[in-house]
Amino acid sequence: MVAALFDIEGTLFTNPMGKGLTQYVYSHGRVLQAAAYFASLMPLYQFSKLGLINRERFNTTAIARMAWLIRGYGLREADAAFDWVADGFLLPSGRKSVLACWEKHLRSGHLLLIASGGLTPIVDRIGARLRAAGTAGTDTQVVNGRYTGRVSSPVVIGREKADRTLKLVSRLGVEVDWQESSAYADSFHDLPFLELTGHPVAVHPDAALKRVARDRGWRILDGG
Repeated sequence: MVAALFDIEGTLFTNPMGKGLTQYVYSHGRVLQAAAYFASLMPLYQFSKLGLINRERFNTTAIARMAWLIRGYGLREADAAFDWVADGFLLPSGRKSVLACWEKHLRSGHLLLIASGGLTPIVDRIGARLRAAGTAGTDTQVVNGRYTGRVSSPVVIGREKADRTLKLVSRLGVEVDWQESSAYADSFHDLPFLELTGHPVAVHPDAALKRVARDRGWRILDGG
């Protein structure tokens, strides 16, 4: 079977998941939590801009700390937040050119999979809205019906994104023709994910990924 693999942030959608969740909790009374999350990332962001830490490390930390925003939420409260981030924040920011590719793969009967560093409940919602065959995201810890503010799996980024995609395919019990398959992503740290397939597509790539894509003759999607 031919598969088509997609990242979420910067690929299918332009809006960042962390920003959406921050906006939601801020507007629902968690002003201090939203401010603390933002403030905790600023030093790391500056370090990444100066080249003192790489972007993968910054993104990994930002995703792991995203779980802070829903610490103490019950399942129903969290579901409302996840629904809003998926439906009210991410979906309206879709990249038309990439969503058109998604629909083309869907019409062709390809196995559509999403792998994202984002929190699993949001990633699952995006997958359901787009009719994906399966999704992989960063799991969040729940104890006694409440979110603890911690993640309960490795953040799905870099090599982990590729590994989780392979585990997802294994769990689905399908045999994928990887050479005929495609992958879509926007960041250099998505390289292991893109390299799973014979047809990688760099979507609005960062500078490092654009260099790799040009050197290897990969397709680059820069518009829309």
